[in-house]
Amino acid sequence: MPIRRLGALAMAAGCLGITACSDTGNSSTPGGAAAGSSSGGGGSSPGGAGTNGGAGSGGVVAGMAGGGAGGSGGSVAGAAGIGGVSGGGGALGGSAGASGGMGPMACAGRALSLAANTTGMEKDAAHALVSIELGPDLPIGNADRTIEFWMYVKPTDWVAEVNEIYVYGTVGKLQQVGLDFGMPAVMGMPGNHASLGPYTDGVYDDDTGVYLGLDSTQAQWLHVAMTWDGANLTLRTYVNGALKITTKPANATPLITTASPFYMGCNPPYYGCFNGLVDELRIWNVRRSDADIMASYDKALAGNEPGLVGYYHFDDEPGSLTAKDSVASAGHTAHTGMLMAAMPSAVPTFVTPDPLPPVGCP
Repeated sequence: MPIRRLGALAMAAGCLGITACSDTGNSSTPGGAAAGSSSGGGGSSPGGAGTNGGAGSGGVVAGMAGGGAGGSGGSVAGAAGIGGVSGGGGALGGSAGASGGMGPMACAGRALSLAANTTGMEKDAAHALVSIELGPDLPIGNADRTIEFWMYVKPTDWVAEVNEIYVYGTVGKLQQVGLDFGMPAVMGMPGNHASLGPYTDGVYDDDTGVYLGLDSTQAQWLHVAMTWDGANLTLRTYVNGALKITTKPANATPLITTASPFYMGCNPPYYGCFNGLVDELRIWNVRRSDADIMASYDKALAGNEPGLVGYYHFDDEPGSLTAKDSVASAGHTAHTGMLMAAMPSAVPTFVTPDPLPPVGCP
């Protein structure tokens, strides 16, 4: 649960953005070929090649190739990419394409950097965050919801109350939903501080120090998902696709989450702020199941999945003051994220992290 620390925010904003999946590299799908590489082999569903890549081969269904040969082998051969030649083998051969073209690529590109914020117990002055106005798409009241994202956490970040990760709703019992780091150490493991504290600003504030399967002495990417089940009054928190924290106290009560911007990186108006990196933020107005989360936590989405109301790859150009919403559902109104801080020099930016988050293409 966040500490009550007042602050003021001088906002800076602008606009520019690019599409996601802009970087090349090896496909995470078994058998996927890298850009400019030879054919990928093996796997039950080999991935396709990138620009000027070779074919995906073998397996049940061969992948699409871009600028190279079509998929060979398998029961269905993939069609050639633009500029490719026909794919052979299998029950159905691929067809040839025209010139140019690009195949599927690895989707781990840039990430959002909140480096202007402090880490550890240091007081935050930068107030670097992303503010997203989702309007009627924001899941409020007792409605089901899912919030998920990747974040890069350093050993010094695992400090409760002062390194808030995200929050929305106005201050008041059961009116907010958010996430910070947990109690000082994991229960029974005094040297391990890798714990999380999901909260609703009362009743569901969970700082029980559940072991997440992580070691706080290592800097690391991890995926976090939180779901609210309004029918069963249960808050669930997942780490790297697996359910880790189930919060349903004896006095379980419907939420009355109020409308507000969605804040990633800080918790206005108290401004405990997170110093790390964030990627692949997804906001849903449905509760995703255990199987749903496990199946897609390490893959980018198509963008048209039912219930997806905000989707941020954070692959925007460095220097951009906005984050593009990549929801692609028909009729969706885009909710652009605004990068903000207490001073222009502290506004978050987009960086190519090393290491990249382990996010593959759909």
